[in-house]
Amino acid sequence: MLVLATTTGTRSALVVAGLVGPLAALLVAGARTLEAEPARSRGDEHHAIAEAEQRRTVFTPAILALTVFFVLLSLSSSGITNFSVVALTSAYGLPFAAANLALSAYLTTSAFGVLAGGFVADRTRRHGQVAAVGFAVNAVIILLIGTIGLGPLVLVTAMGTAGFLSGMIMPSRDMLVRAAAPAGAIGRAFGIVSIGLSTGGMIGPMLFGWIMDRGAPRWVFGASVVFMVLTVAFVLIGERRSVTRPRPLVLPIGSTSR
Repeated sequence: MLVLATTTGTRSALVVAGLVGPLAALLVAGARTLEAEPARSRGDEHHAIAEAEQRRTVFTPAILALTVFFVLLSLSSSGITNFSVVALTSAYGLPFAAANLALSAYLTTSAFGVLAGGFVADRTRRHGQVAAVGFAVNAVIILLIGTIGLGPLVLVTAMGTAGFLSGMIMPSRDMLVRAAAPAGAIGRAFGIVSIGLSTGGMIGPMLFGWIMDRGAPRWVFGASVVFMVLTVAFVLIGERRSVTRPRPLVLPIGSTSR
């Protein structure tokens, strides 16, 4: 986008960005195999009544808690993705190109972090702890960026590392939603928690824009760190409650307890 804006103009860059949407839509529409539903086995039929009952309780405390979790996630990343460039140039006088390169490193490594996070999510069931550790380290990196005037090379490396960690926790984040969703209501559960992302995306620009208007560009990173710390605390508290919560005794149909 930066190259297009500087060579062909802002309007042309926006047109090219807009054309990516229909292209992605065509690719998704052509991938019909994504809509294939797994065949039901005869052993699943006796769970139909139980699943129908669970579908009515999609607004569970776990799903509502994850919605708040998604709000914090969105707020913690909103300042970095939308305001880091202007904050870096305003606070440290960093060249515009260097600040954009740092943001590009953050976004690029985030994609590779998602890929790596998928492998991590396949090898552990402690998805909350994975998310907590990733965000804790990320908070330390962003805190250093916001308090120390890093040189361009070190800054790009730090932003790239932060982007990788922010992407790495995304598969574990989604696995938390999948685990909390009632049977047959995974789609609705993701729809509900995604409201948290939209809410954070709505509040974030206003909050960080207000911070910039107050002449405190370093607090773009400081506020992001605060939200990251809150996210870590929220995940660890939720993980501890899920471990200590007693599990109900489930008996097979037709059996009796002694």
